[in-house]
Amino acid sequence: MGSVRAVWFMACSLVAISVAHSAEVTWKRTEIDPIFRSEGVTAFDVNKDGQVDVVNGEFWYEAPNFIAHEIRPPGKYNGEAGYSNSFACFNHDINADGWNDLIVIGFPGVPCHWFENPQNKAGAWKQREIWHSAANESPQFTDLTGDGKPELVMASETEGMYGYLEIPAGDKLDAPKWTFTAVSTEKIPVGSHRYYHGIGVGDINHDGRKDLVIPHGWWEAPEKLGQGPWEFHPLMLGKDKDPLPAADIHVDDLDLDGDNDIMMSSAHAHGVWWFENVGGNDEPKFTYHLIDEKFSQTHALHYQDVNGDGEKDLITGKRFWAHGPKGDPDPMGEVVMFWYEIHKKKGAAPEFIPHKIEEGTGTGIGTQFFVGDVNGDKLLDIVLSNKKGSNLLTQMRK
Repeated sequence: MGSVRAVWFMACSLVAISVAHSAEVTWKRTEIDPIFRSEGVTAFDVNKDGQVDVVNGEFWYEAPNFIAHEIRPPGKYNGEAGYSNSFACFNHDINADGWNDLIVIGFPGVPCHWFENPQNKAGAWKQREIWHSAANESPQFTDLTGDGKPELVMASETEGMYGYLEIPAGDKLDAPKWTFTAVSTEKIPVGSHRYYHGIGVGDINHDGRKDLVIPHGWWEAPEKLGQGPWEFHPLMLGKDKDPLPAADIHVDDLDLDGDNDIMMSSAHAHGVWWFENVGGNDEPKFTYHLIDEKFSQTHALHYQDVNGDGEKDLITGKRFWAHGPKGDPDPMGEVVMFWYEIHKKKGAAPEFIPHKIEEGTGTGIGTQFFVGDVNGDKLLDIVLSNKKGSNLLTQMRK
């Protein structure tokens, strides 16, 4: 009886710890810029003063007061009837000079570029083309190949293929374009057009290598790169027969049964979902499960540990006016943000506990947003840039 009681008290303690973690999380909003300039954003120390700055596709905002500095001549965008020239932003020291540079995906299907950090010199940042056709509305900048360096992962509409672009060696940085490595040698019938929705990088079959996944299927990473095309496995990541238009796709073992499951959100309709792997590692097959469908246009999805309990959480929100005030389901609905605390239990479905980010309500997300420690307190913050301007949500603890 004593051991049973000890187990019961331990379980109660774990629940109490989890509740305490989530109860401590609050947010403070700082308006960076009220003007619609970009729907992609990143954050990094631009001027090497030890503070993290906010960066969208046209300006960088110098911390701590977020003073605006121009990266390129800004456009004038109409959020009611149009888009910006900045769908996604990433940062990396591209030319290995010790200063982080900026990657901008301007618009799906058109050329994408990187902008060289001018090292505190005045004037516009030097712009270089990366590739002529950056397709898919949720491109990824992550280490797909396992070499410890990030690659730009996306489709190329003109080639009709998915693939990745590695950062060139220093002597090739001034070449007209980076080299596109296709994961398939044949054009695919679906998924490669510029406005296709949904892409992710993760180990689908649990073999220790990262695969590339879209709602229509996944490409299996080979044992050694450069030895032929990646094998494509068709999927139907949807509620019924048809795949669901998605945003960022994440892969993890959510029910602790030894195989990996999938998490997705809806770019333009309602829904945040997870897909249970019911086929195992040898033949992955997935079954649909709903997490939430209270709000629409969850056009970006992060998977990071918000409350510091050692388990990653989902972070998303409503993109304001993805297609203007009439183009999507519930375009005039409350512009909310949520993070979903995930409780895992072996052999059981995970529990997703929603937490409304009150300070994010009214701002929402863009086509992409940034999650990371901006103020140096080791807590994850959220940076947003969208048709309501640019904002910082600083995580606070009571």
